[in-house]
Amino acid sequence: NVSSITAQAKQFPVKKPGGFHWDFFLLGVTTFISTIFFIPFPNGLVPQAPVHTDSLTVRETRLKRFSSDDVEQVEKDVVATSVVEQRVSHFVMGLAIIGTMTGPLLTVLSTMPRSIFAGVFFVVGWGSIESNPILLRLIWLVREPRFIQPSDPLLTIRRSKIGFYVFWQAFGVLSCVAISQTIAAIGFPVLIIALIPLRWLLFPKMFTAKELTVLDALTADNEVVLASLGGKPTMPELRNESEGEKMENGEAIEGVRQRKRISKDR
Repeated sequence: NVSSITAQAKQFPVKKPGGFHWDFFLLGVTTFISTIFFIPFPNGLVPQAPVHTDSLTVRETRLKRFSSDDVEQVEKDVVATSVVEQRVSHFVMGLAIIGTMTGPLLTVLSTMPRSIFAGVFFVVGWGSIESNPILLRLIWLVREPRFIQPSDPLLTIRRSKIGFYVFWQAFGVLSCVAISQTIAAIGFPVLIIALIPLRWLLFPKMFTAKELTVLDALTADNEVVLASLGGKPTMPELRNESEGEKMENGEAIEGVRQRKRISKDR
């Protein structure tokens, strides 16, 4: 499901709803059948991978003109306009996976040097590093202001807060990596689950709602996609902010009522 959400993230303007629960159900059924017949487990990652969605995305290059220090500048912006939503490429990938499990192709694959497969995984891994938000924000922190786009939302947040948030991101990653190198490696999902109350309870106290909206926005914010997940979640920092506003409004109204009572008594 994490792969499904990232494949339908906010940078991809999808229009068809996602079937997250049906994906899980289908994957469970096929895994159960594979177990009975002693064949390799299916993997739903490849057809739903963000790289696949990215390859199906149609983009346009748009130029924005703005004035800075009385000098007119041009900013180039690549905008995703649509996604070619179809099932042909998914089906072809599935057939290709079945094909690689046949005898003749397995024989051919066994003759390929392991360095080729290592190179493939290296390229895939490097692609993930280039788009890693921790690395991107660290680079942003050391970048000269003249190389930062004026429309960058990070400019609305103090650099110290960005660095503090990156610290917690790195802490979570390093903790999971560290525990995976010990005898307690099987318990790393518990550590990941423990990050949920950290985000839900502690982060709203350490960061403002505006800061978390920029630093930790929803991966997918399309209403069509969120409908498959039960709708858009109400983040705790926004709930606390709205409750605070209600309390302030209530106190203000109560103050007006008290002043009216005092004026009437006089």
